[in-house]
Amino acid sequence: MRNRAIGLWMVGAGVVGLVAGCGTGGGGEGSEYRAPRSPYGNDKPDLGGIYQAMNTANWDLEDHSMAPGAFWQLGALGGIPPGLGVVEGGGIPYQPWALERKKVNFRNRLIADVYKSDMGDPELKCYLPGVPRGNYMPYPFQIVQTDRYVLMAYTFANANRIINMENHRESSVDTWMGWSNGRWEGDTLV
Repeated sequence: MRNRAIGLWMVGAGVVGLVAGCGTGGGGEGSEYRAPRSPYGNDKPDLGGIYQAMNTANWDLEDHSMAPGAFWQLGALGGIPPGLGVVEGGGIPYQPWALERKKVNFRNRLIADVYKSDMGDPELKCYLPGVPRGNYMPYPFQIVQTDRYVLMAYTFANANRIINMENHRESSVDTWMGWSNGRWEGDTLV
């Protein structure tokens, strides 16, 4: 199995592109790198393997400085490590209402009341992480790929996500990990 660090980029509301890079030579434009090919004869990249985000995106997707934990009595436990963001250009162009919601979510992150689903960090409540967060949490996850499906199996909360590469349809119910219909744009899974 191959261990690789990944970056996840939100392309638009509901459309997520997964770009896998191997250590050096991340496969950008002009790069000589070519990802391993799928064994199914469709000349698509083989994303199968074990992945883990090795960055501080779990605390903030944008550049951020360190911050103490909520309770000084716990020392460094719950503290926020400094880190570089994973957003191209450095910042997310939030609409004013979305930036305010981000601030409210941060202030209320330690509310563990399961009856207040709109408050508190889902990780604190052991809820499924959702998409795209499951990919940038600091826990390993595995991708298993066939020609019809891509399975993402997460260690946190035993979450999983099945990406349908054929027979796209809308979900009949809402789920924490969403409903995924995928397609290839060149070597990028969208």
